[in-house]
Amino acid sequence: MLELRYYQRDSLDALYEYWRSGGGNGLIVLPTGAGKALVIAKLIEELLTDYPDMRILNVTHSASLVEQNFKEFIGLLPFAPAGIYSAGLKRRDARAQVLFCGIQSVWNKVELLGNIDLVIVDEAHAISRNANTQYGKFFKDVRKYNPDSRTCGTTATDYRMDSGRLTDDLDDDGTVDEATDQPVRFKLFDDVVYEIGIGECIEKGYLTRLTSTKTTSKIDLKGIGTRGGEYIPGQVSAAAEQIIEAAIAEDMAISAGRRAGLFFSTSKENAKHVADAIRRHGRTCAVLTSDNAHQTKEIFEGFKAGKYWAISSVSMITTGTNFPFVDFISLILSTKSPGKLVQILGRGTRNCPGKDDCLIADHGRNLAYHGPIDQISPRAPTKGEGEQPKKICPQEETDINGNTGCGEQIPISRMTCHCCGYIFPPSDEVKITAQAADVPVLSIAPPEPRTVTSRTFRHHPGKEGKPDSVKVNYIVGMTSISEWLCPAHSGYAKTKAQKFWREHGGKTPFPKTVMEWLERQSELRDTAEIMIAPRGKYWDVKQWVPGDNDNRVPPANDNAPSKWDEDIDDFIPF
Repeated sequence: MLELRYYQRDSLDALYEYWRSGGGNGLIVLPTGAGKALVIAKLIEELLTDYPDMRILNVTHSASLVEQNFKEFIGLLPFAPAGIYSAGLKRRDARAQVLFCGIQSVWNKVELLGNIDLVIVDEAHAISRNANTQYGKFFKDVRKYNPDSRTCGTTATDYRMDSGRLTDDLDDDGTVDEATDQPVRFKLFDDVVYEIGIGECIEKGYLTRLTSTKTTSKIDLKGIGTRGGEYIPGQVSAAAEQIIEAAIAEDMAISAGRRAGLFFSTSKENAKHVADAIRRHGRTCAVLTSDNAHQTKEIFEGFKAGKYWAISSVSMITTGTNFPFVDFISLILSTKSPGKLVQILGRGTRNCPGKDDCLIADHGRNLAYHGPIDQISPRAPTKGEGEQPKKICPQEETDINGNTGCGEQIPISRMTCHCCGYIFPPSDEVKITAQAADVPVLSIAPPEPRTVTSRTFRHHPGKEGKPDSVKVNYIVGMTSISEWLCPAHSGYAKTKAQKFWREHGGKTPFPKTVMEWLERQSELRDTAEIMIAPRGKYWDVKQWVPGDNDNRVPPANDNAPSKWDEDIDDFIPF
């Protein structure tokens, strides 16, 4: 007898309990690769056991998923009264009691299909906010012919590919209820009844860990516009063309020894260019776009058989593909859609023998924009784009007054640094999110080493009566990472500050105040490396590796007294 994983069983039990307590249309959220097809099959099997006459439809947006879900169910219940309605699969079993359908084939066939008790939507994130799409019209007709019908869905994300959550109302065309003279509210899903995160599945060993690597070839997003909450595709495509050759050269180096790769682009031209570049490096690569969609099955079979090392595509492999052996993903696109990013990276989370992780090369600044994918939250379509982006006060440049910057992160709208007074040129539009080349793909990633090129100490005023602290700012490549040391605090915070002081060669007694710390900072060795772990979109410093100041050029940190310190006594260190 087939035994479900604990979360698969829990998800079904949660749905049943939701229905027993009077709930409406429930949504189950399971990460890509967590076995949604089996959950759907088991749900249908158990419902038919209790309600033998129930009419059930499983609807999704791709023929490959229709076939996959049908085979999963038949494998579980070989003699079930099941059929397929999909033009792509050349099957139209309209009267089957359990029907696996493609939405493109059945959206206007509800009357032909007859009475429907339950509709199960797979990959529900593909449902648009617009109620006048195929999904919206299909469900309007289902509820028209059977007002008592129920809907449930499975998805890797409870937010849509365009914007907003799946439990939000759909945007209708202004239809008004004649009785109340109020706009008609149309909602497909009422509540998320069960959810398990990708991080938990990875920690339990059910999915493969995603890891990111620093890339130097990046799409320049400066000047690229936004339309409907997404970057304008034509502009992203043009910007991507400029970096494809360099990006692929970089990918070929960092993916050495990897078994198979998927490359995601914005346009057909980009996808073809990517494939050509990969081939010039001696690896096999197939192109899959809407132009050769009829070759999908052939290309997928060739990929699985090892005929192609990679597939370069636009929108054809984002969802509904099952390639457990993929251990390298390259993003040569930029997207503001959290759903799209999560779905793309989900292509690499399935387990496979011999696969330890899946390496992500992000050339589109997506991780810098969204943060770790296990902590992404969708933006409501009526709200702004979230917190204001930031920029780094440059330490390698001088302003109009000849002053150098301090490395502080400040709001992009500020033209003068509030810490050091550096004046930015009027045209400066550089965002920290556009500079960050080192961003975690998962918040559960283990600590990683990073080389420090600069370190500064600054006085940080305490808030709400708390003691002041020392703000430590590290420059790691083009990324600024900060931590706070608290010599004037008590408990763990004070212990951590003393540990830093001791490991960096500082003399005892330990500094008891921030001012004493800053006055005695010349006692400290520089920091050569830091061990960092992700915290949301940012990094936590977990450990330090002090450097040797004797045999190399001193770093640009505040560890050594300058000539000016010898000439004046009233040195102010902040």
